[in-house]
Amino acid sequence: MADTSQQELSEPHTNGAMDGLTEEEKSKIRPADIDAGIAGRNDMREMERRKRVEMMMNSRLFREELERIIETQMKDGAGPSGLLQQISDMMGAQGARFNGNVFKNSNCVVPINDIRGVESMGYAKGEKLLRCKLAAVFRLLDLYGWTQNVGGQMTARLNQDQEHFLVNPYGLLYHEITASSLIKVDMQGSVVEQGTTNFGIHITGFQLHSTIHAARPDIKCIVHISTPSVTAISSLKCGLLPIGQESIVIGEVSTHHYVGGMLDPEEREKITRNLGPINKVMLLTNRGALCCGETVEEAFYNVYNTVLACETQLKLMPAGLDNLNLISEESKKTIFEASRKPPIPQHTSAPESTVITEKLEKRWRIGGTEFEALMRMLDNAGFRTGYIYRNPLVKGEPPKPRNDVEVPPAVSSLGYLLEEEELYKQGLWKGGRKGTDRSRWLNSPNVYQKVEILETGTPDPKKITKVEVITFENKND
Repeated sequence: MADTSQQELSEPHTNGAMDGLTEEEKSKIRPADIDAGIAGRNDMREMERRKRVEMMMNSRLFREELERIIETQMKDGAGPSGLLQQISDMMGAQGARFNGNVFKNSNCVVPINDIRGVESMGYAKGEKLLRCKLAAVFRLLDLYGWTQNVGGQMTARLNQDQEHFLVNPYGLLYHEITASSLIKVDMQGSVVEQGTTNFGIHITGFQLHSTIHAARPDIKCIVHISTPSVTAISSLKCGLLPIGQESIVIGEVSTHHYVGGMLDPEEREKITRNLGPINKVMLLTNRGALCCGETVEEAFYNVYNTVLACETQLKLMPAGLDNLNLISEESKKTIFEASRKPPIPQHTSAPESTVITEKLEKRWRIGGTEFEALMRMLDNAGFRTGYIYRNPLVKGEPPKPRNDVEVPPAVSSLGYLLEEEELYKQGLWKGGRKGTDRSRWLNSPNVYQKVEILETGTPDPKKITKVEVITFENKND
């Protein structure tokens, strides 16, 4: 009894709780089979890790690529940082630990569409889809590296009647914004629906957006982009020059000397006048650019091309403005009009092309094809965009393979009929058979028929069954 009491006093009492104990005390309390199981799992993980490393090192392509990089670096005399960067790029996400820029190589995947099940019933018609689209644009800008910490703002017009808008909460990074976190506000910036965060909106920045929304009902989405390249071009007196295609497809670019702060009625009128009735991009002096669109897709299309155009111009500026070949007005008009037309399949004939063009113009949106491709990229990466594809990648009804059992025996005459039809189209067929007569055999279940006849040459004839072939007579004969 004394030994038992002494043993109980020496062992820690946990009442089933393991918190606050050291690993040594936990190992004393755990049974031996549990310790063996944990050790076995750790050994399995270590074996799998070593196996992956061994497979990578035994890969001939990996060794050749690594040797090529090291040889190139030795010739160029680059430092170890450049070598590690190239190894990181070659290994992809797994090599991100070699790069010191942890934010650029962040593998954090936050789902864009976080509105699920019953929650979606609380939104008006089309609001959930618009939320997903706008949140996806935030995620794209983050992946492209076109963000400025928590700065920047995007707005999307929710409906025309009530003049409600979706705007990002001020204080969230772009990769944190989801469909449910967007805030719904009215034209004055008053919060109509808070969303799933405790953050508010940047009311001064929203005044700039609301001014454009009020003056241009055709604009549905506005994105304020202020990357270093765009800010640099907005600070130049010459503005954005017509150098490449990207600077043409966005149309005419307006300029406004934006001073910031609360906007008075006079400043609002200047913004409206400088933007104009049809322009979609406006440079804010020393503040970046506002890229607008009649759809979310078009707004991102203008953002993408504006950033590329600014980066191209900055690379050419050291050569001097006198050495730049600018695109002529006639070429600018041709390029812009071509960017506003939907792509037409090349294998169609002229009459079919007209019909297809009319259908595509109704369905096609500026920047829609590029936006859908990026949505497929995000969905494949696990971001769950919630985007409804207008042009799915895979056909909904793939061609059904024909089974041999489904093909009737009469199909053996199909080649003859196809040849006959081709001659008929070329005007070389003289039979004059009409389309319905040429395909009469298709309506027959079989080309064979069983008939009963009497035997011949015997005094007591019996009925026998004979297979007779059906033939179609030509009505013109």
